[in-house]
Amino acid sequence: MSTPAQGPATVVCPHCGGTIDLRAAGYSVNLGCVYCGSLLDVSRPDVALIRKHDRAQARFAMDLGMRGTLFEREWAVIGAMRRKDNSGSWREYLLYNPYFGYRWLVEWEGEWQFGTMLLDLPEGDEDAVTWRGQRYERQWDPQVAVTGAVTGEFYWRVANGDRARCVSFERAGATLSREEVDGEVTWTQLVPVDADEIKQAFGLDGRRMSRAPGRSSLAGKPLGVENDDLPYMMLAGLGVAIVTLLFMVFIAGPVDRIEGSVAAPYGETLEGVQIGTLEVRRDWQFVRVKARGREFDNRWVDLDYALVSRETGQATGGYGLVEHYSGRDSDGRWTEGDRRSNILLGRLPRGTYDVYVDAAAHVWPRDGVPIYANGWVAAETLPVTIVAETGGLPWSNWFALVVLLFIWPGLIIWHRIRKS
Repeated sequence: MSTPAQGPATVVCPHCGGTIDLRAAGYSVNLGCVYCGSLLDVSRPDVALIRKHDRAQARFAMDLGMRGTLFEREWAVIGAMRRKDNSGSWREYLLYNPYFGYRWLVEWEGEWQFGTMLLDLPEGDEDAVTWRGQRYERQWDPQVAVTGAVTGEFYWRVANGDRARCVSFERAGATLSREEVDGEVTWTQLVPVDADEIKQAFGLDGRRMSRAPGRSSLAGKPLGVENDDLPYMMLAGLGVAIVTLLFMVFIAGPVDRIEGSVAAPYGETLEGVQIGTLEVRRDWQFVRVKARGREFDNRWVDLDYALVSRETGQATGGYGLVEHYSGRDSDGRWTEGDRRSNILLGRLPRGTYDVYVDAAAHVWPRDGVPIYANGWVAAETLPVTIVAETGGLPWSNWFALVVLLFIWPGLIIWHRIRKS
């Protein structure tokens, strides 16, 4: 069925005297003058001036009165407005067909959507809604859209500066947009339309159309446009982590290393075994002390370290533990513990340090000298190798920083995966 051929009605702008076509006479309420931008009330026989402007309207890609066929129906462009929120701006065009009513075209950065107002409303909350048996997930935080330039005719009273709270829900490329103004809620279904199809349908000048971005990002954005900051957050976090690591390596300074061993006795403590001497060559350095026990089971060794400054006699202490246990229960065989120990001692000032260790071996479940099942008495000591070196890095601090840097981007990624 084709659109009737009769021409549009005309009104005269009370402010500038310009003659304006009225294409949806009897339905339109407001009219934006295409010459001076004034807002007119055309809901009554005598056209009334609502708001006076003395400037031409902003440039739009589509002119009022343009006709084009989309989805096998002919539409006329009768209104246009520019809107914005905290993240960007976009343009909306009101289409009209006397048999099928009103539709919308939304243009954002060269990408387009075709909008239809919903009569059967979705049900749900701020996070997800259901419409016609399909679930739509909220993709962006709620935004406040502000109306800017207005031209043409509209079926409601619209003005520059109008504000609406907008939320978008998406499923498989289609978007449900919810707008709320003064407690009144409207829903619109938006589906993507290729820019070339719009250009061909309405005979648009490509030079007036915005360029499309490198990849599609329109779905879910026109009514609440948001920039995706996730890549920048990831890059910033990675940069901070790398710079921090390089700084840690720089301040770690030169490495001095000593190695020795201690024979830890069972049931008593061997005190004051000197492993060697370390040189701290920076004003401050960390010292890492590692311990490694040979093959043993159901035993543990307590290790108390002391780094004694030859200049001041002050001692810096630390504690290490090597242990390993095994057994069998109703769930089968189990093991627990680690025959290796690794501790980091705090910042030590420049100087020479003697490294001492106190060691004591123990047997589980009963302490004392171990006895094998055949009655043989085990060795009365348990050998442990000790390695101490300067230039250690506080890796736990760095990993904690990485977690803090990426916890928020990680939550965003998890949320998007869950939503998809």
